[in-house]
Formats: sequence, C-alpha cells, structure tokens
Amino acid sequence: MSDVEVVTLADAKAAIARAMIDEREFIPAQLGRVTLRPHQRTAAARLTSLISLNGGAMLAEPVGLGKTYTSLAVAAHFGESLLIATPASLTRMWRDALVEAGVDAELVTHEALSRAAAPAIQPRFVIVDEAHRLRSSSTRRYARLADICRVAKVLLVTATPVQNTQSDLATQLALFLGRGAHELTEEELAAYVVRDSATEGRGQPRLDGPHRVSLPDDDDCLEALLALPPPIPAKDESIAVALLTYGLVHQWTSSRAALIASLGRRRARGVALLAAVDAGRQPTRAELSAWTHGDGAVQLAFPELVTVDAPAENLDLSELSDALLRYDSAIVALLARLRANHDPDVDRANALGRIRVQHPGERIIAFCQYTETVHALWSLLSREGGVAALTARGARVAGGRLSRDDVIAQFTPPRAGARPVGAVERIDLLITTDLLSEGLNLQEASVIVHLDLPWNPARLDQRVGRALRLGSRHDVVTVYTIAPPASAERMLQIEARLRDKLSVAQHTVGIAGRILPSPLAAESGRHGLAEHIGAVNAELRRWLPLGNACEISHCVAASATNDSVRGFLAVVRLADGARLVADVGAGIETGASSIQQAVAFCNGPAIEVDRRRVCAALEQLRAWLATRIAAETIDFRAASAARSRRTALARVAQALARAPRHQRSRLAPLAAAARAVATAPMAEGAERILDMLVESQLPDEAWLRSLATFGELNARPRDTSGRASTSGAVLAIVLLEPV
Repeated sequence: MSDVEVVTLADAKAAIARAMIDEREFIPAQLGRVTLRPHQRTAAARLTSLISLNGGAMLAEPVGLGKTYTSLAVAAHFGESLLIATPASLTRMWRDALVEAGVDAELVTHEALSRAAAPAIQPRFVIVDEAHRLRSSSTRRYARLADICRVAKVLLVTATPVQNTQSDLATQLALFLGRGAHELTEEELAAYVVRDSATEGRGQPRLDGPHRVSLPDDDDCLEALLALPPPIPAKDESIAVALLTYGLVHQWTSSRAALIASLGRRRARGVALLAAVDAGRQPTRAELSAWTHGDGAVQLAFPELVTVDAPAENLDLSELSDALLRYDSAIVALLARLRANHDPDVDRANALGRIRVQHPGERIIAFCQYTETVHALWSLLSREGGVAALTARGARVAGGRLSRDDVIAQFTPPRAGARPVGAVERIDLLITTDLLSEGLNLQEASVIVHLDLPWNPARLDQRVGRALRLGSRHDVVTVYTIAPPASAERMLQIEARLRDKLSVAQHTVGIAGRILPSPLAAESGRHGLAEHIGAVNAELRRWLPLGNACEISHCVAASATNDSVRGFLAVVRLADGARLVADVGAGIETGASSIQQAVAFCNGPAIEVDRRRVCAALEQLRAWLATRIAAETIDFRAASAARSRRTALARVAQALARAPRHQRSRLAPLAAAARAVATAPMAEGAERILDMLVESQLPDEAWLRSLATFGELNARPRDTSGRASTSGAVLAIVLLEPV
C-alpha cells in the first residue's frame, strides 16, 4: 500500500477519466461557417485519439447526426492532404460541405475507383464515405482504395457498417488494421468504432413507428411460382434454381408490376437462348449463368455459389431445348393468369392514398427496390396531383418529365433566396427506388414508407435516415411498412432474415431505433458494443474536473457502494495505452457491457477504503497484467491471419540457415527487421504488396534487405507522444462494495 494514495471518490474518478481521455485532442466548436454540436465535438475528439493510436477509426453514428461535419473536423485537426472517397451521387453534398467547413480536399468517387482511376494527390488522410460499400475485399474498388490508404490515416464513415455478418466490419477496418482485423473478436472490433446510443437533445425528430400496413391477401400466385419448371435440365437443379424462384417471389412481394416485368425478361432471354440452341450453337457458361440466375437472385447468396455446375459443352442441347420450351410455356400461362386477376398494386396505391390522408400537408417518401414498382404506383396515383416518381432514369410528375435536382430540392431545406414552390408545383408524395436511400438530406419529408422489405436491413435504416435528421423542423417522423403477402412471407421469411441480420449489427455496433414493425422489431433497450463504449466515454467526460485538478503521481484508490456487486473498476497502462478493466463479480473483464456496469456503480455513495481489499485487488490486477503483457510481447495474430506473413517468417529462418556461419552475424540485424515486418501492424494495401514481395525470387540477403525496407515504409507507427510510457501499471482503482 505504500505506492497507493487513498483519495476521495471524486478524485479517483477524475484520475480514471484523465487517464482514458486524451484532452489534447481538443476540437473547436467552430469549423469554418459551421458550429459543431457537442456530440459532434465529442465524437471528433474520440476519433482523433483512435486515429493517432491506430492509423484509422470508424464513425458509425446513426443517420442524420451530422457525420459529414464531424469527419471534416477530424480531418482539419490533423491538417494533412485530404482525399474523400464518396459515391458519385454525394459529390455535390461534399463540395458544399467543404465550402461551409473551410476545408480543402480532393474528391474521388467509388465508381471511379471501380474503374481503377487514380486520384490527383497522394493523400495523408482519407475519408471513406458510405464505407459499407467497401465490405468485399475482392472488388477492384476495394483494391484501389486499399493501395491509397496504405500509409494514410483513414476515417471510415457509415451509419450501417454491418450489412450481413461481422466480417463486413472486419473487412472495412482492415483498410488500416490489415488482415489481422479478421482475427479480432466483436469487442475488439467495436473498440475502433465511434457510435453513441444517446439521441436526446440533439435536435432530431422523434421516430413514430414503423407501423405495419397489411393488404388484402387475395393475390395468391405463390403456388404458380413454385410450380414453374426448372430453367435448365433436371440433372443440374442446383441452388441457382431455388434462388431464381426466391428472386421471383421477392419481386412479387414488391409489386405485381415488378413480377410481370421480371417474367417478361425471363421469357425474352429464354426465347433468345432457345433460338441459339435450335440453330445448333452451344451456349457459353456466361449465357447459361445469365439465364439460370434470375433478376436479383444473387442477392441471396455469394455469386461463386450460384454458377452453373456443369460445363456448357457437356449439356445435351435437345434436353436443354425441351427445358426452355417447358419454361416458356409455363411463363406464358402464368402471365396470362396474372393479367386476368385482380391487380394488388391497386391495393398498394390505395394504402399510400390513405397514408396521404392521415398526413395532410406533410411530405412523404415511399421507397422500394424495383423500378417497375415505382412506375406502377405512380401511374395509379399521378392523377391525384402532387405525386412524383424518381428512378435512375429520371423524374416524372403528372405534367411530364422533371429534373432529378428539381424534385430533390422540394425535400431538402430551402436555400436562401430560393423561389417558393407554388401549390400547383408542390410534390407531397415521392415514390422512388433506393437510389435516394444513401447520403442525401431529405429532411423536409416527415413520413417514410417502405413499399417492400429489402434483403439487406441496412437499407431500411438508410431510408428512414433521409428524414430523421439533425436540425429537422419536424417534431416527429412517421414510418410505415407495407407488409408482403402472407403466403410469400411464410416462404421467404423475409422479416426473419432481416431480424437475424439486424441482430448481428445490433450486437456489434447498434441500430438506431426500431427498424422492423412490432412485434418483429429487434428487442428494445439493447445496445451494441460500440454504443456501450460510447456510453462509458460520455460518463468519463462527466467525471473530468471542471478546473485544473492536481496531478496524482501514485496509484490512487477510493470506494463506492452499490446494491449487489463486490469488485472494482480500474484503469491500467498497457503498451498500447490506458485500458479500463472491471470485476463485477465474475473476475477481471474488459468487455464493454461489464465496464459500463462498473462505471455506473462508481456513481454510488462513497465509503471508507478497506486497505486489505485494495491490496487484494492490486494483486489480482498485477497477476492479470503479467499474463497480458506476456501474451502481447510477440503478437502473432497478424501473422496467423495472413499466409504471406507465415511464409515470410519461414523464409527468414531458411535464409539464416543457408547462410555461411561467418555471414550470419551480419545478416542477423536484417533477419530481425524482417521478422518484425511479419508481425508489424500494417494496412491491407501494404499486406497486398507483402504478398508479392514474399514470393519474389531475390537472393536471400537482397530479399531480407528489401523486406526490412518495406517494413520501414509501410508499418504503421503508433503515435504515443504525450502519453505515459510505463506499461503494466495500475493507475487508479475504485472498489465496489455491496450495501
């Protein structure tokens, strides 16, 4: 106890807060002409600290909370050459934001990266907007951006980083963490993500809904869809056939028009393929793949799982011709049946009409996946006036075509000096595809309607986020979901799939409010790991003293009471900085939820410190630290994640073994540097260069020298300036005692 100073509970909490929060990362309130809100400054400060330590971080605040200006505040703090990678549809928004913030940057679009275009600068700081589009490492876009981010600081920006699985998040973080990101646990990944669960007092509207809207269930063509014969000979009835049926059923859940259009396209392709077969021409694998995989089918599985199993040259052309004829006849019969029966799109249009009546004077945006759904509903509603349709092909109102910008302008905050929109020109219902579901500020709308349920639940969050935005003049944003036909829902289990995917996103990062209509909504009150970390950070900031508190040079201790737990909250110093650890009754833990629970207990009443308990807690912590430091002395996690790193370690050993004895002492420093490269933190772009370097056929000494030089240029150094360097120390502890 000689090295422990017993202080007041307030001082111990302040010591913990000062150790965890880098107050050097101060973000001013003014950014050009923009006044940052408190939550933006807090998020920016956390991001700058993470980026300084790790070379990158992710901003995953919910949609509509001003992530654009938060990210620009972070970039301005570092003051380095800036590149912003953004979808092409958001370039105008970013240019306007750069002017408002007084920040200079080069813009490159995701689409240009997909064409392997190179930016005009070699940036030292990169902002990746809508980073969830970089969740697949096999794309050309990802490869190009990985190379750009190789030695730059990286800020990933997205409200929905987890689209399907935890791997989505790991792949994005690998842009600065490297392939070792795929070896991290959920909690370790969440530590690089800044997201706060609190929404009160931020100027956002309240979310009302989603409200489920059921339609008359008299459109039962499910049996006919399931009865369609396979589009290829029965011996190749692979997963692709099932996916094709699933795709058709999903289009049916969106609109009758989408289903009919898809069946029409299927028939046209089939007729063309049949003509080729009848002419004796062997179809290519690509032609068979395009025929077998219906519209949107690959959304349900990885593309590599839905290729035609048999080579095209092994197909029996007469058998294929018979299959095409059967499929064509079945489609013709189904189309005739659909056109003869009641059109359920009328019911969908009537449902939209009722929503308009319930929200007089409000602007409504109705989202769906399929262009045919937009056109069908617009044609049924356009005579009522005030209705617009917007797809990738442009915008339409009852009076004719309109520019995309003119339509969007009615749903964005009015610009100073803009001409008021007259009653005749006013649009109060916009029917659109998910073209508008990312990035745009459409906060003049106060009602969002999901006309269908996409396979990807992140789309639902993105749709709502167009209106549920910071600074909206509306108090409430109301959300409706048009339910799919009951029979289709049972087959596809769309909402069950969405719920499963949402649970992954909710656990790791968190989701904003309820996305699915009750009772299908995710369990309320649950926060993601990143949100727990955000809540802890917010509480620690409340512990910081208002004035200049005296520095405490020794480990400090205090005690607080709670209802049930005997344990402690402590802050320790490791090689990578300060870390919170807690014992809330089950031994030492570093999990975000346990830390948050211990932090809450520290706000209980103070009591006198039991010095024997302090000694016992310190012994427990020191034993844990010794184990942790021993495990981290050589971290082979990065090496285990990448084959090239393992190969590099083996080749270093072989190079030393092959060298003559008298040369080994000269090669030893090079070998040590090469080994360090195999476990050094580096970005995905550097990992890809390492892949090529490891396989190069250079002589051993030249190869070792090249590998060492590569490490000097590409390993990410940690910025530990101004931080205490002592590793393995207990800095402060608050004992938790049950009443």
